[in-house]
Amino acid sequence: MDTYDDAAFDRFCSELVNAGFSPSGEDANPYWTGPIRASLQPLTDATRMQIHIYPGWPLRYAHVFVAGLGTEHAARGTICLWAEDDPAQIDGRELQGLWDRLDQWAAAAQAGFHAEDRALDAYLLYDEQSTYRAELPLRDLITRGTNGYTAEVFATIQGKTLLIEHGNPPDRRTIGKPVLTGAFYLRNHLPEPPRTLNDVLAALTRRQRKNLTYGLSDRSDTVFTEPSGGHDFIVLAWPRHDADYDAVVLGMTGTGDTLRTAALPATSNDVQALRRRAGSDADLLARKVVLIAGAGSVGGHVAVAVASSGVGTIHLHDSDLLTSTNLARHVGTRHFVGYRKTNAVAVIVGQHAPWTSVTRHDDLPYDPAELLAAIEGVDLVIDCTGVLPMTAALADACRRSGVALIVGALFHHGALARVQRQAEGDTPIAARPADPRYHALPPDDRATATAGFLELGCTAPVNNASPVAVLTAAADTACAAVDLLTTRRERADECITVLRPMSPPFDRTGALEPCGDSSEDS
Repeated sequence: MDTYDDAAFDRFCSELVNAGFSPSGEDANPYWTGPIRASLQPLTDATRMQIHIYPGWPLRYAHVFVAGLGTEHAARGTICLWAEDDPAQIDGRELQGLWDRLDQWAAAAQAGFHAEDRALDAYLLYDEQSTYRAELPLRDLITRGTNGYTAEVFATIQGKTLLIEHGNPPDRRTIGKPVLTGAFYLRNHLPEPPRTLNDVLAALTRRQRKNLTYGLSDRSDTVFTEPSGGHDFIVLAWPRHDADYDAVVLGMTGTGDTLRTAALPATSNDVQALRRRAGSDADLLARKVVLIAGAGSVGGHVAVAVASSGVGTIHLHDSDLLTSTNLARHVGTRHFVGYRKTNAVAVIVGQHAPWTSVTRHDDLPYDPAELLAAIEGVDLVIDCTGVLPMTAALADACRRSGVALIVGALFHHGALARVQRQAEGDTPIAARPADPRYHALPPDDRATATAGFLELGCTAPVNNASPVAVLTAAADTACAAVDLLTTRRERADECITVLRPMSPPFDRTGALEPCGDSSEDS
């Protein structure tokens, strides 16, 4: 077996032999069998255990298997000693390190794992697992009831995922796919996750048990993912720790004496669950109003990033239509070709950040009075137009009105990405060309001037920046926006990222900031 440390593996195997273990299994999946560890004896009647060694050892630790072991953090006998992404598992390359971790686990299993240590993986303890996954609006269902609450739910299959919803089920003829029916059961306490359908029945209230019994009796003899006329699936949920809940989703196959159940790994897909992944700034950004000028390649990605970070309202300005040639760099998909770019971005934002309200508008006006009216009442303007006259107009209007401005743009066909901030205490953008602290962009030369290409109807070369350059500019622009909206102000008021070396001082890749303290009032 190939390993990442052959010498340590040989030593590990020798120590296993000295501990009374002998090799078994195939070369592709070797394991060792030996006497049960003393610390495990109070948890099982087994006298033997196995050490399974997987490809990637010791970066992936050797797993301990005890047949019939029935505790938390042990899926079908395999003991979970480290999380898959835990770098500490490298300690298991020494057999004593593995034994020490196993003894710690055994002590915790006997004393009872802390509630906060219990992972949301109760399905792994169930006797049989399904190859399907499940998604459900868990928080929405929990907040609708209390202990003993029962709700009718329905689901459709998308790929290998059971998408569970509540409310009125759709007509299968309208959506063109089967609609499965089931029940959601809520309890306020379970001593341990269920492992069998009998465990589920025992965990339910009398009324819930009656609902489940009727739902199972109405089933026809179908396999899971096919409608049966009764309960095709059920969900059992209960508190785990603080505001977290465990949930087991069971898919049904057969009926009567042939009924079989299998647990599906489940994730919550409600807004609350999605928002938890928006980052620690989400609450600070919830009431912020951002105007984004330009919904093109950079602006579209910026809109999705700041919305997904928690921004509550975005005013999106762009009159351009999405074309097929835009798709290599734009957040929109082919479905939106022929529609306004603002429409595409608004839909994508809604899918990523349903808490964000997006209003769609035409291009910003150049007229000073109209431009001032357009930016009134916003917390931040982000200019992603890449159009110098509009950037200059916005810089002037924002300076006069006291509205903060972030400008993100690409230059020299993606060789340089510049992000500028103009907020209270920053040097006005219009004054920076004369300020020696700021780096002047290199002029276009013949090579870069012809790096773009012409399209039918165009009178100037198309900016040929790569998608990587676009994403770099968008990410840096979004970072600058969040930095300002959260009032951290940890970034310089201007940063030029060199993606492809040019003439000095742009001859090295990386970030260039103004010389000296550019945040002082000029």
